[in-house]
Amino acid sequence: MNKNRLFPTLALAGATSLAAMLTPVAAMAVTFNVNRSWSEGTNNASLVGTVDVPVGSYTIQNGSPNPFTNVNLTLTINGNAVTLNAVNLTETSAPAQFLVNATSSVLTFNPDVSGCSFGAICQSQLEFIDSSQGLSGPFYRIQSVFSLGFSQNEEYGVIRSPFTGVTSSINLPVTFGTAQQQPPTSVPEPTTTVGLLGLGLLGVGSALKRMGK
Repeated sequence: MNKNRLFPTLALAGATSLAAMLTPVAAMAVTFNVNRSWSEGTNNASLVGTVDVPVGSYTIQNGSPNPFTNVNLTLTINGNAVTLNAVNLTETSAPAQFLVNATSSVLTFNPDVSGCSFGAICQSQLEFIDSSQGLSGPFYRIQSVFSLGFSQNEEYGVIRSPFTGVTSSINLPVTFGTAQQQPPTSVPEPTTTVGLLGLGLLGVGSALKRMGK
């Protein structure tokens, strides 16, 4: 190969390798552990498992956006357990909004009905459901319902067999989950990166020296 063509080729290869080392990895969804329990009368309910949400703040209205990339929850009422693996966001219409805030440490829910006018009836809610049964199956719901100037904030779990519903009042916003601890990611130190770059340039120099003989 011509020396004049070889040097740009080797330089480009070295630059490409360096760029690959320095390019940041795209943001990934955070897995949040969920562990909630509540009761109503003699009925007891719990919701445990995980949900995945990318870090960010989301305002949900009219079914979108859907920030959940994975749902793996178990709703248990009086010892009867069901799986919830999907989310229903269709019950929140403007001016109500459902606010989701995911940080690297916590997941916060806030069903917001502050924009609803007096005399109107509106609600902000999010439901976790069983995808195989849809809206006719079991669900866990967190919501705020506004009516006649008052809002009612609650979480609500329902199983179909035997049919049982358990409701409890909540304070908003709700810390719904905490982030799983991830193992630290190995990042090349600056000295290591410089060393690798130096080796690459040394290789280029050696190749040119051999061609000059």
